[in-house]
Amino acid sequence: MTRAQEREASVIFGKHVSSEKALFTFLFSMLACAVPMLLGLRLWVQIPPIVETGFIRASGEDDSLPRAVLVYGIPGLMCVLNLICHAQLWLHQKSEKLPPLPVRLLGRWTIPVLSVLLSCFWILKGADEAVSLAFYIPCVLALLLMLLGSHFFDCTRENHFAFHLKHIEYKEAAWRKTHRFAGLTWALAGLLLLLLYLWLGRLPWYSAVFTVFLLLLPVPLSFSFAKDA
Repeated sequence: MTRAQEREASVIFGKHVSSEKALFTFLFSMLACAVPMLLGLRLWVQIPPIVETGFIRASGEDDSLPRAVLVYGIPGLMCVLNLICHAQLWLHQKSEKLPPLPVRLLGRWTIPVLSVLLSCFWILKGADEAVSLAFYIPCVLALLLMLLGSHFFDCTRENHFAFHLKHIEYKEAAWRKTHRFAGLTWALAGLLLLLLYLWLGRLPWYSAVFTVFLLLLPVPLSFSFAKDA
């Protein structure tokens, strides 16, 4: 592959984003990776000091884990992997090189999603709590809200899934402000829902009202952004 071909491939397949979106996604994805620690803190007393993993060593002994490793170590490891993945994507983007295939496949959100799903699973199993679909539904909805926010944060006009409203369509500043605001508030709402759910073990009734309000808020605010543009 020539240098020109490598540059073109890096733009097409390298998951290039603006520096603002790279920082935005990095911060929210790191917080999502670490959030399962809250579940571990809530269930701390239910988790035995040494947790049997079910994996058997060659010697026949159970490969057990200390409670602190289960609660902090696994989400912490996910944070490290997420940091490496984001750093690789950014460095290859700056050097106009194609990132390695595993990094391209993982992208910016796969590790945070895996951290929430897998870390919570292991923590619940360690605390001898039931792992059910009902537990994961709020987690998935919160993650989807964060992913939606990440998508809208730097949406271009070529993207069909955007706010294609007449009053901002041809006003660059209004378009940018509307989508940045939507991206930030939706990602923040998803993160807060995830924090609230894992800490309380449920979502209060007002969380639904709060979420719907934030989902709808960018549309009326877009008129204000258009007037200022």
